[in-house]
Amino acid sequence: MIKKYSPMNKLKTKRMNAGMTQTELAKIIGVDNQTIYFYESGYRFPRKDILLKLAEALKCTVSDIL
Repeated sequence: MIKKYSPMNKLKTKRMNAGMTQTELAKIIGVDNQTIYFYESGYRFPRKDILLKLAEALKCTVSDIL
């Protein structure tokens, strides 16, 4: 059984409000676009360094996307 985390709906909302696709955000932070999908859907949870990159790319705080 695959462990599923809570979906990161705030991440998806911030990304969409920034006018970015999953692919664009992935390229900016240096991960595969499928990784962004996994974060947003709850199949993976980002490491601290990735959370910081996501917040920087989306011009927000880590708290804003959790």
